[in-house]
Amino acid sequence: MRKQERHRIITQLLNEYDVKKQEDFVAILGQQGITVTQATISRDIKEMKLIKVPAQNGGYRYSIPRKDQEDVDGKLADLLKEAVISVDQMEKFINVKTLPGNASACANLLEKQFAKGLFTTLNDDDGVLMIARTDEDARNIQQEIAEKSQNN
Repeated sequence: MRKQERHRIITQLLNEYDVKKQEDFVAILGQQGITVTQATISRDIKEMKLIKVPAQNGGYRYSIPRKDQEDVDGKLADLLKEAVISVDQMEKFINVKTLPGNASACANLLEKQFAKGLFTTLNDDDGVLMIARTDEDARNIQQEIAEKSQNN
């Protein structure tokens, strides 16, 4: 598995689980059929600049620093302006067509930006399929993507 894809999955896990130890990442990824060592996770944590924050049920859990979230807004806006060809929505599905080679980066930023309203995303080389949790989430996400991709 490529590092970029693993980082995207780790980001998704941080939104779904209270990951308290590196071994938790290894175990959760293993349950999903992804074999990875603790040493690899340690490098990923360092590269992704993950931090530990207080967990709701006590102790500490890994999290993405808030500063990175601010960067996501700008990076996403720039990428959407440069790379998005079209965005369309049907029920809970949002389809984002990009210039070839841009969908992976776009999917990563979209997942970070809209984590609470998304169930999952799928991407190939030039498209991202986002599945929202509700029809309303899908409408809001589609509208925001459309606005950001057309602001020049």
